[in-house]
Amino acid sequence: MEPRIQGKKHQFEPLSYTVIGACIDVQRQLGTHCMEVDYQRALEVALPKFGVQFEREVEIPIVYDGVTVTKRRYDFKCWDKQDMLLLETKAAQAIRPDDAEQSLLYVTKGNHKLVLLVNFGEKPIRPRRFVNTPTFQGEVSWK
Repeated sequence: MEPRIQGKKHQFEPLSYTVIGACIDVQRQLGTHCMEVDYQRALEVALPKFGVQFEREVEIPIVYDGVTVTKRRYDFKCWDKQDMLLLETKAAQAIRPDDAEQSLLYVTKGNHKLVLLVNFGEKPIRPRRFVNTPTFQGEVSWK
């Protein structure tokens, strides 16, 4: 059984829905057989059309003992007037565990609230959401 958290919706839902809409629009026009970079370039055109500002290939430092030991880059930092999220894109038959781990790294080490992982190789697109939340103190129910 899956847990279902009852309560108010996340503050970044409108932005995430808009970004997912842009991804769906890109996939509708390009199909499912392009390379990852093709989808990324199309998103550079689509995101502003959907009213989303973005920055590409933003670095997140990986720090050990106060020293930056390496850096990782995520595909898109997206924002609107209210919220900000990270978008990681893939173009594969399926999401691999490494892809999910990469997104978890971005949400925790980058101290971001939300990372969307979108695989353009899947139809329909099934975005994965990685949410960085404090310990939930509300009511949890099980289906």
